[in-house]
Amino acid sequence: MIRCIVERCQWVSSSYERLYDHLNRYHQPLSKFCCNIDSCTRTFNLRASFIRHYKKHFLKDMHRDTSNHSLNADIQNYSDFSDSASNNIIPTEDNKLIDGNVESDPLPVTGLESVLQKMDNLCVGLNLKWLNINSFPRTTVFEIQRDIHKNILVPIEDLLKTLHSIGLLSKEGKQLTDSMMRNYTGMETEYKFIQMLKRNDLFVDAREFIISNQLQPSVVNNIQQMDNDPITGILMPIQFQLRKYLESPNVFQTIMSNLAPSTDGCIRSIVDGNLWKSRTAGMSPKIVVPINLFFDDFTTGDTVSPHASTTSVCGIYYYVPCLPGHILSKLVNIFVAGYVLSEDRKSHTNEELFTNLVNVLIELECDGLQITVDEQKLVVYFMVGSITGDNLGLAGILDLVESARANYYCRRCKRDRTQRETDTIEHPKSFRSIANYETDIELQDVSMTGVKKCSIFNRIPSFHIVRNVYFDLMHDLWEGVCVYGLGHCLNYFVYKKKYFDLNQLNSRKNLFQFGNLHSSNIPNDLLDTNLSKNKIKMTASEIKTLVTFLPLIIGDKIPDQDEVWTYFCNLLKICHILMLREIPSSMVPLLREIIDLHHSQYQTLFGDTLKPKHHNLVHYPSFLEDSGTARHQWAMRGEAKHRDAKQYCRVNNNKINLCKSLGIKISYKFAHSVINELFIPPMIDLSKSKTILAQLTSEHRNLIQKSNIALNFSDSVKHLSSFVLCSTVFSKGTVFYLGQVNLIRMYEVENIILNDQNQLILICKKMIYSCFNRHLQSFEIIRTNELQALCNIEKMKTQAVNLHKLGSKLYYRCCNINVHIDNN
Repeated sequence: MIRCIVERCQWVSSSYERLYDHLNRYHQPLSKFCCNIDSCTRTFNLRASFIRHYKKHFLKDMHRDTSNHSLNADIQNYSDFSDSASNNIIPTEDNKLIDGNVESDPLPVTGLESVLQKMDNLCVGLNLKWLNINSFPRTTVFEIQRDIHKNILVPIEDLLKTLHSIGLLSKEGKQLTDSMMRNYTGMETEYKFIQMLKRNDLFVDAREFIISNQLQPSVVNNIQQMDNDPITGILMPIQFQLRKYLESPNVFQTIMSNLAPSTDGCIRSIVDGNLWKSRTAGMSPKIVVPINLFFDDFTTGDTVSPHASTTSVCGIYYYVPCLPGHILSKLVNIFVAGYVLSEDRKSHTNEELFTNLVNVLIELECDGLQITVDEQKLVVYFMVGSITGDNLGLAGILDLVESARANYYCRRCKRDRTQRETDTIEHPKSFRSIANYETDIELQDVSMTGVKKCSIFNRIPSFHIVRNVYFDLMHDLWEGVCVYGLGHCLNYFVYKKKYFDLNQLNSRKNLFQFGNLHSSNIPNDLLDTNLSKNKIKMTASEIKTLVTFLPLIIGDKIPDQDEVWTYFCNLLKICHILMLREIPSSMVPLLREIIDLHHSQYQTLFGDTLKPKHHNLVHYPSFLEDSGTARHQWAMRGEAKHRDAKQYCRVNNNKINLCKSLGIKISYKFAHSVINELFIPPMIDLSKSKTILAQLTSEHRNLIQKSNIALNFSDSVKHLSSFVLCSTVFSKGTVFYLGQVNLIRMYEVENIILNDQNQLILICKKMIYSCFNRHLQSFEIIRTNELQALCNIEKMKTQAVNLHKLGSKLYYRCCNINVHIDNN
């Protein structure tokens, strides 16, 4: 050990370098420096000469100790005197100061590399946080980074250099601070930042592929000539995205737990469909995961701008459709596969546009993707489950006729236009098959077949477009059948029967309490100019809200036996079944019957022919059986994904290569999701809950004891203001139901308790129903004061609902289709 040469000073260390700093800090000035090692009595006038002499003793006699010397040890010893430097007093042998104040024990510095790595992640995460915001241009983020470096980091570095030069910062401390500063530097430019992301395995460049490379008329150096101006698209690194996605916490485990078909007779996702079961038969040793593709065009700029067509983009997205609904609803679980300009789709074939994408999909299906989960290497294979989108987009992507007025417009069957206008049921004998599809291609007559050419997606080994049994619930039902039916119904109620006028309808709608779960989709007032022509102009979310709650808004004004109201109630039943996330197989025949009745009533009551979207609806029962529930795959969330690109394009001034700019932005957003582990939200989230420690009331205490729920009654318990369950906020007053397929129990939250095992306990008021009102298609609900304690709510089927007051009664709007509320 090294001891201080000053008498009475009991400072010790294992490093001679620390002695130099110690003498400089606490014993200035000294006229002589006497060596105190062994019997050496040499004296020096200069501190530097003394230290060189001391170093020779140190290297000779203490070589073994110095061989184990580390930066962590230096920092630990440095704390021996740095804490007492401000007091300018001499530490004594038993770590007590001469003036009687006790010096704190030195804190050991361990895990230095992990600390530096954590700081590195924080620095990267800082930039990614701002790059993830859609309304922030990339250039602005790096301008801020350069300002931070110039105006904050550089002065701090100069200060540290000055402290080191005057002896207030040791050599090792300087090395440590330099390491910390290096984490903040090197990100002033986008190029440097991307290289840092690549080193951290957070970024892979998107591939810019050439669609067409023909010579185009151009002006170069003020000379008009032919120039090579390639037309390009962007293909994202799909293999990299899938690997990072599956290796993220809980993602692979969640997929595997939902990959097996259900055994309770319910249809939930694509894995419960007949087509997926037949395609994966015989592949049991392999891990095969479905992915759905979504294609849709969207405008990134002003829709009335002269340049609107040049800024319209075709977005290509994909997602894993077997994930639970509350996870799929998060846009971070829908990934961008690529972008191409919509104008290029008009002038180039699908082979030119999507060959690179198809090659990637073939590679994922045939060769698989190697991932590492829990230190175990696995190979996962990916199959295209369905190609999804709206009707127009799908027809163009699959090389089918796009006009809804074509003779053979349907993607599922070969019924002609006149047959489709009167069909109320499905005709399986007319289904498209691989055999008649190939015959249609050879015929090369679109008007007689509805097929333009062989689709490039047929190259995928397990996929064929005639087996792409998919229909979009958003466009076919809410923006199609419901718009047609509601327009006729309201026109009949207002203008023909005059049960109420348009002002009364709008007034009732505006005064109706839709509830917090539907408050963001309240529709605007209906206009006489539209309704008089049987037209309704609303978004899909608005029409969904209006159709759902129309019975409670105007139902009391309509007679019980009105035949048009009976038609509307049948439409509600169709909506209710198709919006279920799990549909019993026994309900599919019932759906066929209701659709048959609905189509017949539509033609009889309104004297109108069936539209193409009415025809699509007759295929929905077989669609459910073949491809899983419609809501699990609808285009609502795919179109919501456009929001990222639309918002960014409003602040991005670069319109020269729009797809490439979007690809870089999306890569940053993906890196942000990976580093923050945003893909799988916790089942129960208490992060935003306010906690109060308080005693339980005797009533609640007895209730919990009777329910055999573990709780420490000797101390105060935690009372929570709210919690989040499957992305839904539960607080006092929240009404929810617990249930199985055909039986539900309703409760209202009274109190939320967290026990010592961090287990949620809900004190709830039971709610009972008196009857089902068929005219209003709603349950009449009665609040009670009977309390019940519930726990393990996350393991039950739970959904928050809104109750609506009509007069003196409470109603729960739900079609009574094999659903019963249990009062026990």
